[in-house]
Amino acid sequence: MAEDPGKSNVRELISDVENGNYVIPYFQRGFEWEPSMVSDLFESILQDYYAGLLLFWELDSNMREQASWDPVWGANRTDDPEKAILDGQQRISSLYYAITNPEKKFPSRKTYYRWFLDLTDWLNGEIDGAVYYNYAMNYRSLESMKTEEKRKKWIEKGVMPLAILSEPDYLNSAEFGEWIQQYVERAKGKNLIPDDISTIQVSNKIQRILDYEFITTTLSEERDMQDICNIFARINKKGMNLSTFDLMNAFLYPYDIELRKRWEALDNERLRSVDGSMNEYILKLISLHVQSYCSSKYIYNLIPGEETEKKTDSGKSEMVVLVKDATEFEELWGKAIDYAEQARERVMNVGNYEFGAIKSNFIPNTTILPVLGALLWEKENRQVPETEFNRMLSRWYWSATLSEDYSGSSDTTMAKDFRDWKQWFEDRTPIERASRVDENFIENELDLRGATRGSRYDAVLCMLAKRGAEDFFKGRTLDTGDYVQDKINDHHIFPSNVEGLDPERSQTFSELSDSILNRTLLLDETNKHRISNKKPSTYLTEMIEKGVVDDDSELERLMADHFISPAAIERMLEDDFDRFIREREKTMTKHIASLVAADQNEAVVQ
Repeated sequence: MAEDPGKSNVRELISDVENGNYVIPYFQRGFEWEPSMVSDLFESILQDYYAGLLLFWELDSNMREQASWDPVWGANRTDDPEKAILDGQQRISSLYYAITNPEKKFPSRKTYYRWFLDLTDWLNGEIDGAVYYNYAMNYRSLESMKTEEKRKKWIEKGVMPLAILSEPDYLNSAEFGEWIQQYVERAKGKNLIPDDISTIQVSNKIQRILDYEFITTTLSEERDMQDICNIFARINKKGMNLSTFDLMNAFLYPYDIELRKRWEALDNERLRSVDGSMNEYILKLISLHVQSYCSSKYIYNLIPGEETEKKTDSGKSEMVVLVKDATEFEELWGKAIDYAEQARERVMNVGNYEFGAIKSNFIPNTTILPVLGALLWEKENRQVPETEFNRMLSRWYWSATLSEDYSGSSDTTMAKDFRDWKQWFEDRTPIERASRVDENFIENELDLRGATRGSRYDAVLCMLAKRGAEDFFKGRTLDTGDYVQDKINDHHIFPSNVEGLDPERSQTFSELSDSILNRTLLLDETNKHRISNKKPSTYLTEMIEKGVVDDDSELERLMADHFISPAAIERMLEDDFDRFIREREKTMTKHIASLVAADQNEAVVQ
């Protein structure tokens, strides 16, 4: 049997670990979280968000004496544990390591880590990034962090080491009170925090970190080890990892909003099939529209009637309800679907100021769709010349995809870009991302040679489609048509299994054959039956002999839209791979420079 659900706050959990009450069963994995995940946990705590259930197993006297237990990471081994942690090891270990600052290196690292709370960001409601970490080769104790010199540094920077939370008595001491008072006075003097914030308020908010409560369940000591292992296996192997969309679906159900059914019934199959996370992207789009942030913790503010803290135009914070009722949520959901589809059309079509991803797997970064949809929504309420908007949109999109800034975890990037766009709508303040790919970036960071997959690779494929590149043999424009059966794909120009290349002219072949510099859009039929494993000189000659092109000028026209210059054609006829790569790199780089140029004009965007 299991006890009824209870609650344990952070202070109690840390104390229990310190006293050796908790252990880790031998059949569990170790502490494997990344340092950034520890920061994310504390940021959830700062906002009082639900951080999951903790599941324990009460140990009888025989089980306590067994040696098959590990301590929580950083804690000392105990001889008389009370409970084994079945679910929640990563969270409890993170809390213990960040708060108690043990003299033990972080798992799978060769250094010691410490976490800090940016008080200024926190007090201004800027939670994303408010908890950060640094590392050092040598251990630094809490006492060394509390010296007069360090205190002055923390006050100047407006930060607090989380390790201070390990000493509750110190938090109530006159010394710490003076520390906070000096920080508050300095921050107010520099207009860094609202004037109505007091020292007591800051101290109380810090104490509430330790008061944050986790829901706990404890399995009875009557269960044997086999039963416990079976339960653990079900939790970790058969259990479902709930996404933000899954959780919102559950939270909205009491409001008669069946979100999953609405998504599954959506008749826009093109939008639904863009990405398996597209349903969550719709929620991110709404979140950007109503609060300019889109990480999971902000999405939960979209629950009807949910209160959240928000800054007013005067800089003060107040509690607001972003979505007042189910009807308003339904309206936002419907609008977001419409603007997401507009964003998808922009990305996947090839007209003026569209972006050429003719197949969904050619989209460089699907995470850019919520931002694009949200700014198209924002634009509807703004007075801005269409051409001016489109030119800035083009610069921003190509810079974002070519820089690969939207690859990986990108919630912070998405939110920053949307806020920058809102400011641009107000007063034309330059959008930082739109200038990301400048002359220096192109010269030192672009690295087309290393683009064998990823957003930069896909962006070039999209550029080829926008240019209306034609198939080498069929003469068919590769930007329209039925691609359901993958009739068009990215294929090699110098085939990967080509035979007979001169080693002196193909020294970089093994390294660069899969680079975007040796790839273009072709019909699968052409690649399989016309090019196959032939050298470029062979299939180019066949193109001329079979009348695919009438003369050299026609060949040059055909190849130009594939970023293959007359000089690169000469290298193909000579089967000179190394010099072909250099020539194509020049042509491709020049085109990219024109796309992101500040003075780009209609002809370039075409």
